[in-house]
Amino acid sequence: MKKVASIFAMQTADAAYEPLRDRLLSHVNALSRQQRLIADYLLDHLQEVPFLSVPQLAERAGASEATVVRFCRSIGFKGFSDMKMAVVESLREELRSPGSPAGEPAAGDVLTAVAELEHHNINRTLESIDRRTFRQVAGMLHDADHVFTFGLGISAQLAELASYLMTEHGLRANRLSTHFTSPREQLVTMRPGDVLLVFSFPPYSRQTLEMLEEARERGMRTVAITDRAAAPAVALAHKALRVSSHGMTFTNATSSTTVLLNALAVEIASHHRDDTVDALSRINRILSEGSLQGRTRLSPAPSPVWPAVSAAGSHDRQEPDMTPLKPEDRPVHPTETAPRAASSGR
Repeated sequence: MKKVASIFAMQTADAAYEPLRDRLLSHVNALSRQQRLIADYLLDHLQEVPFLSVPQLAERAGASEATVVRFCRSIGFKGFSDMKMAVVESLREELRSPGSPAGEPAAGDVLTAVAELEHHNINRTLESIDRRTFRQVAGMLHDADHVFTFGLGISAQLAELASYLMTEHGLRANRLSTHFTSPREQLVTMRPGDVLLVFSFPPYSRQTLEMLEEARERGMRTVAITDRAAAPAVALAHKALRVSSHGMTFTNATSSTTVLLNALAVEIASHHRDDTVDALSRINRILSEGSLQGRTRLSPAPSPVWPAVSAAGSHDRQEPDMTPLKPEDRPVHPTETAPRAASSGR
């Protein structure tokens, strides 16, 4: 027993030098709901923690002081002071990291600042997502009789993208619309074999949470993509995937969610290649039949005319003829009527 205790003590000491963010993410699934509130606060306000006391952290995270103490021990620290030291070390690592966001963008360099923040979001998402849960979600989506996606605000665009990607890979998928009927009304026709995929980000729409409740009551399986381990949707969904969505404005950033959706599509395709190839073949045939070149009433596009090449190998450039066309020489679209030539009898 002493040997086991000694090994555990050594592991705990070594772990104190791990970035705190990595440790929180590795323990998050084992935390209670109250402890997840603390974890979420730490992830979003690491820079404040070294200056907080136990009562202050408890108040800001919305948990009790006893929960703060239990939380510190649950993630492998001796106590609150030990955790604060790890926060300081984590912040030092963050500042040394070349990929960390630099705060306010430099004047005239907003593009670089936003790109760096999105890169940071993607890296944090890769760290936070449990690979086993990721594969389980991909399996749920593929095995569903029908996948329904839902989101409000900018999340509606993510729901549309998810539906599109799954349809392209041979799944039956639709985004629930809010234009004509309420989304909850559309759940009436859904069956236990269906899956509801929702996107829930601050300020966490009540309507999205009600959709999850309604779907579970109807026996459907549910998946939530959200930004926090303690987000309301996590407790209501069968499976949840957490992404980082920090933005420089009041809108949630979407790049990490887009990467996640593309990854889910690739995961599904890699295990069900025949279904994906068949679906893509049928889609390509439909698109070909509906393209402009596939319509018989339009002439096919002319073959490209390449510039002549001289003996020296250089292109002989010719200036285009900019002389205006006469009405009778103007090309006629197949749906138009050719202009009548001017009469010369007058």
